[in-house]
Amino acid sequence: MTTGKKGQANNLQLQADVEDFLAILATESGLAANTIVAYRRDLAKAREWMITEGLSEWEDLGPSEVSEMLASSRSDGAAPATQLRLLSALRGFFHFLRVEKRLNHSDPTRFGGKIRPWAQLPSVLSVEDSLRLMDAPASSGWKGERDRALLALLYGGGLRVSEACNLQLKDLSLQVAQKDGPGLLRVFGKGGKERLVPFGGEARARLETWISEGRPQLEAKGDWVLLSKSGKTLDRHRVFRIVEEYCKLAGLPGRIHPHSLRHSCATHLLAGGGDLRSVQEFLGHADLRTTERYTHVEVDELQALHRLHHPRGD
Repeated sequence: MTTGKKGQANNLQLQADVEDFLAILATESGLAANTIVAYRRDLAKAREWMITEGLSEWEDLGPSEVSEMLASSRSDGAAPATQLRLLSALRGFFHFLRVEKRLNHSDPTRFGGKIRPWAQLPSVLSVEDSLRLMDAPASSGWKGERDRALLALLYGGGLRVSEACNLQLKDLSLQVAQKDGPGLLRVFGKGGKERLVPFGGEARARLETWISEGRPQLEAKGDWVLLSKSGKTLDRHRVFRIVEEYCKLAGLPGRIHPHSLRHSCATHLLAGGGDLRSVQEFLGHADLRTTERYTHVEVDELQALHRLHHPRGD
């Protein structure tokens, strides 16, 4: 392992290169803040691995070292998707180093073989468990009404946590000409990409109840749809705790996180007859292959349960 003043200097240089790369991402890439945070975390782990292995400069990394780094992350329990993200962060970073002429040799992340990101299928709730979770919060009081609206957005709208937390009142078009027709949510996804999400049935009714009855009980500090007790936007970490709380209340086994509701929404839409392209647009997936992973989830028991494309859409 590199030690002494020279080793410390090299470590500082490694860190400085990473900070320069992240600064470029923040100002020019259009990536979401959460993605940049994930890149920072992944590159910090890469730097720690290099120091542990006695590698003091980026020039010391070759294809074999990158492969060993990924293997090390796998042995530490990293999921395939996490390994893929690490490789993506490294590829972007080494491209930056080469453009900035801070790296003379070829890109060490370009090597044979593939990482299969969906070796582990997404965690998906059954329709019955999904509806039990939707009904877990109290139907009265500002907190219960807010949490029912939150779960409706995550499952009924298939929103990511950040999308639900950042949703603003001006992004809602819930009043439509047809009484039974769905309203629309204007959602800003990864990279600030905008999409319109149909939002109807009981899910819309729960959101309307929160906006008309629960939300006015709080002193709003902004235009966000979902508010904390202090009137500020709901924090994503609080959302994780809310979902965990109601999963326990509903008696659901295993660990279920907010993204499980998005996975479940996608699976149930496909099981109910939704086509891949439509579900891709609904979820805001840039790549159809991301949507295709849901077709591999076991859905035999769901196929006869849907008159429409979603259990909350009637």
